[in-house]
Amino acid sequence: MALTSIVTGAVYRLLLASQRFSRAQLSQLSLQTNVRSGSIAALNEFRELGTVTAGSADQNDILGVTASGITYRAARGLGFLCQPPNANRLQIARGSFSGYRDPQATRDVAYVFLDGAPDTEADDSWLGLPVVDVATGATCPGSMGAGLTLTTSGAVPPDLPAGTPIRIYEVMELRSYQSEGRSWLGARSAGTGENIQPVSGPLADPDGFRLEYLDAAGVPTSDLTAIKGIRIAVHAIGEDSLSPLSGARVEEELVSAVTLRNGFRR
Repeated sequence: MALTSIVTGAVYRLLLASQRFSRAQLSQLSLQTNVRSGSIAALNEFRELGTVTAGSADQNDILGVTASGITYRAARGLGFLCQPPNANRLQIARGSFSGYRDPQATRDVAYVFLDGAPDTEADDSWLGLPVVDVATGATCPGSMGAGLTLTTSGAVPPDLPAGTPIRIYEVMELRSYQSEGRSWLGARSAGTGENIQPVSGPLADPDGFRLEYLDAAGVPTSDLTAIKGIRIAVHAIGEDSLSPLSGARVEEELVSAVTLRNGFRR
């Protein structure tokens, strides 16, 4: 009986350790999924951003930054005028439009390219016009087919030629935030005032989501117009431990970097 008790106790401890290790492995996989999804979400958004060193507000997509968050113009689509504008309406050829989704009224802004002198880019600019209505009933001239008609709240320059690029943006905020005592990575459309929605988490507190902004030489910068790259770190800590002796909880951190759309390295 004594020998049976010793063997049974040993087997029980072995099973308990095996269960604890399996639970820790599942926690590790969950953490890996968390940090990977957060990193992918940030990378997909940031690689479409562009800045012009010492440029104007219309030329720079990054609107505000902190160490754990960023506000920016998120690209949602690109199309081309199929005819000159009429009053405050822009008509885009459906066949020329590509993007994440169709334009949405009250959420998006149409950025219209204004071409200055043809022999220089110095006087080129983008004019932001909030979209207040989107219609799909009209067609473009000739054989260009269906069109997207965007009604804007601002006046459209009447001399824009057919073929003018129209970029569709919404102002987004991506940052860490607290909910139910846990830290999360969240996103929201800042232009509509919606509540922040979770993208990834729970993450480590307080350093679960960290951003570092780099210039063309890879040096950290606080100048919004000089940012050419962003380093992203997503860090998560689980509740379980891989070893009962150390008591250290499982954790995962993924560090990645992205170069902006018009970034370059010297």
